[in-house]
Amino acid sequence: RLAGPLLAVALATGCAPSADAPDGAATPVKAPANASAETANDPSHGGAREGNWVRAESERQGLPLVWEYRDDYAVVPPRRLPQLLVVSLAREVPYVGQTIPELQREFDAHERQLRTALGADADLVAVLDWHRQHDWFFYADASVTQDRVAAALGDLRRGDVRVTLENDAQKFYSTLKQRVSAGQ
Repeated sequence: RLAGPLLAVALATGCAPSADAPDGAATPVKAPANASAETANDPSHGGAREGNWVRAESERQGLPLVWEYRDDYAVVPPRRLPQLLVVSLAREVPYVGQTIPELQREFDAHERQLRTALGADADLVAVLDWHRQHDWFFYADASVTQDRVAAALGDLRRGDVRVTLENDAQKFYSTLKQRVSAGQ
């Protein structure tokens, strides 16, 4: 099970919000058509992600670890999103804090594919970059299946992507926020 070990990584690190955002939250804004390296660290991705996003950085096993998470996530109006969906994309080059525009465009394209395919059935709440993994964490309703996610990312090889679904009741999100806040 992938989410369990990832959660352990999150809990073992003392991430702190990036100093780029004084209040920790990123204000959604539209990115210019020729987005620069300045927007590369914008956790809202130029306003493409719904809500207020925070970037938290730390180190684990000598490698940079970056969480981007939605700071204002709440299920309103109330609906049941019992599943934690983790989509983990393996990367060939270990993440060492680099900002490679081509790689970021690839991750952004896959994230758009996921958000479009899942629509209102899932909410993106966090993204992790660490070592050889780039992971998206969603809360999803029961209509979201591993096959549905695999179909959304059909252009990727099966060995490059892992999809897990776990019952969670938002424990992951609340624990992540607590641990990141404790690292401030």
